[in-house]
Amino acid sequence: AIHWVNLDVHSSFRFFCSTRMSTAMRFVNFVAVFVTLWSFGPVGATDIPTVTLNNGIRMPVMLWGSGGPTQENATSTQTAVKLALQAGFPGIDTANHYHNQVGVALGIADSGVSRKELWLETKVEPCGHSLITPILPGNCYNGTLGAFEQNLKQLDTDQVDITLIHAPPCVPNSTWADPQCMWPDQPDAVYPQHCNCAASEPCSMMQAQWKALEVMYHAGKTRAIGVSNFCAPCLECISKVATVTPALNQLQLHVGMGGEDPGGLIKYCQDRHIAVQAYSPLAADQHAKLLTNPTVTAIAEAHGKTTAQVCLRWVFQLGHALATSTVSPEYMQDDLGVFAGGWSLTTAEMDSLSALTVAPDSIVKSMCLLQ
Repeated sequence: AIHWVNLDVHSSFRFFCSTRMSTAMRFVNFVAVFVTLWSFGPVGATDIPTVTLNNGIRMPVMLWGSGGPTQENATSTQTAVKLALQAGFPGIDTANHYHNQVGVALGIADSGVSRKELWLETKVEPCGHSLITPILPGNCYNGTLGAFEQNLKQLDTDQVDITLIHAPPCVPNSTWADPQCMWPDQPDAVYPQHCNCAASEPCSMMQAQWKALEVMYHAGKTRAIGVSNFCAPCLECISKVATVTPALNQLQLHVGMGGEDPGGLIKYCQDRHIAVQAYSPLAADQHAKLLTNPTVTAIAEAHGKTTAQVCLRWVFQLGHALATSTVSPEYMQDDLGVFAGGWSLTTAEMDSLSALTVAPDSIVKSMCLLQ
C-alpha cells in the first residue's frame, strides 16, 4: 500500500542548473517554478510517499544512502547527511560496513531535524565476512547482537527504524568457483567464497543472525527487521526458524537489467509480503551508459524531466522503495523532484524501460540467485 505524507523541502533553484538536465529543460522548469512561486508563494513542502511494511509501520519510499561517495569518510558523510535532510529526504540508509555511521549521527544533529521525524535504516555485517566488523562462524548469534549494539552507539540512538542483515554469509566449500566474497574488488581472506544457501553451514549462520535480530526487534530497539542481497534460497533458509517475517529485502534494481524482476526474486518477496527496496537505482558504475541511453533520454524530454528522474520514477511505479546516494545539492533536489508535479510514466514507457539491457549487472545474481 502506498500512502503520502508531507515533509518540508527547502526550495532551491540549484536543481535547474543540474548537469542531468538539458538547457532547454532547465528553462522550462525554471519558468514553471517561477509561475508557481508567483501564484502561490514559496514552496514549503512536497509529497513523499510511504509504503506500509508487513508489521504495519510506514517507511518512506525514498531514502538518502550513506554507502556511496562518502563511504568510510565520517566528515564528508556528516556534511552530506545534513544537506540531504535539509533538502527534504525523509530518512537515511546506512550500515556498519560503510564505516561512517558516526558521521551520519553528527549530520543528523547538525541538520536540525528531530530523530523522531526521520527514518533511520542500518545493517549488520553477514556472518563470516571479515572486512569491517568481523562476525565469525560459531559466534554468529552473539556477534550479531554485538554488531547491532555497536550500530546504536555509532548512530547515537537507542532505537532504529529497521535493521537488515547486509548479505548472505561467505563460507568455505561453496558451489561457487569465483574466489571472492560479495564484490569482485573485496576479497575476503577468511571465507573467500560466495554463499551456497542450500548448504547446512551457511543456512545455520543466517538463522543465527536472524534470531539475534528478532531479539532486538522484540526488545523495541529496532522497529522492523529485514535483509539485503538475499535470494530466494536464503529467504527460505531463515523462514524455517523465523517467528518474524522479514519486512524488507534491499537489493540492486534499476532500469537496464533486462526486466522488472530479474530472476523472479521480486515476485518471490511480494508473494510473502516482503517489501523491496532498490539500491543503486541509477546503475552505480554503469550510470553514464544508463543516463545517456537514447530511450531514457527521449522519455525524459517528453516529460520535461531528467534521465535520472525517469529511472527513479520507473522503480517507484513498480511499487518499490529506493535509496539514492549523492553529495550534490543539485542532484538531491533532482531526486526529490521525482514526486513533484503530478507526472507519471505511461505503460508503454514503463515497458520500453523494462526491456533495456544497457546495465545488466546484479550483485544479488552474482552472489546466489542462480544456484
